[in-house]
Amino acid sequence: MLCLKRFLTIVATVVAGWLLPSLPVRAQTIVAMVQLQSSDVGNFGVMKTLAQQAKAQGAQLVIFPEASDFGWLNPAVFTQAAPIPGPISDQFAAIATSVNIWVATGLSEQGPKAGPGSLPNAYQAYDSGILINPQGQIVLRHRKFNVLQNAFDPAACQAILNEPQCAYTPGSLSDITTVQTPFGSRTSLLVCADAYTYPPASALSTLKALSPDFVIVPWGITAGTQAECGTSGFNATGYASQAAAYLKSAFVVGANGVGPRNYGRFLPSVYCGDSGYATPTGASVETSQPTQELVLLTIPKSFDADAGPIWNNDEAPSKCPTTCSAYAATWNGQWKTTVPGQMSVCGCVPQ
Repeated sequence: MLCLKRFLTIVATVVAGWLLPSLPVRAQTIVAMVQLQSSDVGNFGVMKTLAQQAKAQGAQLVIFPEASDFGWLNPAVFTQAAPIPGPISDQFAAIATSVNIWVATGLSEQGPKAGPGSLPNAYQAYDSGILINPQGQIVLRHRKFNVLQNAFDPAACQAILNEPQCAYTPGSLSDITTVQTPFGSRTSLLVCADAYTYPPASALSTLKALSPDFVIVPWGITAGTQAECGTSGFNATGYASQAAAYLKSAFVVGANGVGPRNYGRFLPSVYCGDSGYATPTGASVETSQPTQELVLLTIPKSFDADAGPIWNNDEAPSKCPTTCSAYAATWNGQWKTTVPGQMSVCGCVPQ
């Protein structure tokens, strides 16, 4: 009889979690992740078409990968990258205005004049990212801080910059900021490795202090072979999960390219796709189409956080607000039991 009573208590707990009245849940966001073919970088006709397709499917935001203008480690950036704003960022802005959609992308940015012995038209280059609203205004610009040293082809470094080795110029951590958008009251943008959690995680640590609630990442995750893609260390959504768990306040969403990486050292190499997003707890959702050029995911504005066992509606208000506050979120009034007698989750909304 005791076992039966305990079973009925557990069943009642599961049901009660669903019946508790809830506060209004903020609207969801449909995000288009362009897993751009490496052969399509710089092809603004292709990128506009993909943005149009995304808009037709209800997307509010389209994300292109890192270095979508020239391709990552293309030495042409030292002579052809433009300032931001400038003619290249203007083409992404034209996509935003013509399609009436938010656009996030990675792109190269002209840096300081190159040193002695370099070509007359040579400049250093930043590995940057921008977020553009549907009116064509750049609302966020980020210059990548965690650049890979000595990754460009040494022969190109010598010929263009008169240097035996070269890299992108690191940005400043002071570039990291947040703005209000329809996706979050504290939206931010990082470029690829700046979202890594490897110590000292300088960029993520700087962003964490700002308590972001929505972070966009143009990824450039590669592997030596296609077979490695999707495994640990070669999965963009895996990195998004780690970043979100580190920040403990933000949805982290990004797009990674596909196809062979054509420039730089350490070849052969391929872009892995595997785009997706993670909630503030680190729980992740990866596209089921890891190499398709255009994928859409619906990102909720609420998420579930583990709270341990909750036995009834009377106990939930004593556990859920504290559970959600650990993720800079508020309780939305919902809870449910996921493992009877062991684990319940609280519905949380970023503040």
